[in-house]
Amino acid sequence: MSHAAGNDFIRLIQSGKLRSFEDLRSIYHTIIIKTHPDAAGSDKYLEMHLRLGADYEEARAYLAESQRSKGDSGGMIVRNHRLAFFRQLRLVETLEVPYVYHRENKLGELRTAKETALNELSCWKKELIDLYKEADGEYVRIKSERPEGPYLKHALALNIRPLVHNLISFHITGRDVYAKQARQNLSGIMHQLTENRCYALCQFLTFLLDDMKSGAAIWG
Repeated sequence: MSHAAGNDFIRLIQSGKLRSFEDLRSIYHTIIIKTHPDAAGSDKYLEMHLRLGADYEEARAYLAESQRSKGDSGGMIVRNHRLAFFRQLRLVETLEVPYVYHRENKLGELRTAKETALNELSCWKKELIDLYKEADGEYVRIKSERPEGPYLKHALALNIRPLVHNLISFHITGRDVYAKQARQNLSGIMHQLTENRCYALCQFLTFLLDDMKSGAAIWG
């Protein structure tokens, strides 16, 4: 889909091929899974993947406005801040992956992505703002530590990265396989976090794991 040429979801709505939120959600689900980095085997479709998410939100708002103009009150929707938060976490995750980008050249984008994530979280769960800031600080710390000892401190960051990735991927794709993978070796990871005094990160990850019980953010 070409963003410069407009939002293809909206064009489908205008042409009458998409008439309901269920129609829109179905076609989005089909496309978004194909462009996910895990499905593609690389980040070659990452930009498209993120853009599709933005187009989907725009199309949902457009469809709601169209239904309101026709007197259909059932079209009332609000911005999905929960989903927007996880999309920003996905962007942060991508900007930090060393084999995709040189992190030092992406500090400005990384800072902006984190600020946007914080703004979305404040609209979704304002009471978690301070916890998230502290958890992010702990995560940054353990990722920057030099490997030491027979088991290497970096093992903690390397164990947490897949957990965070699976949590995010579940919410932006709706695929249950990510929820199952997120729970693998969970007790061991949480024990490591406690041992390293990453109490805020442990608490925030616990919240995110519990939040999965409400279903994927993409369907919210």
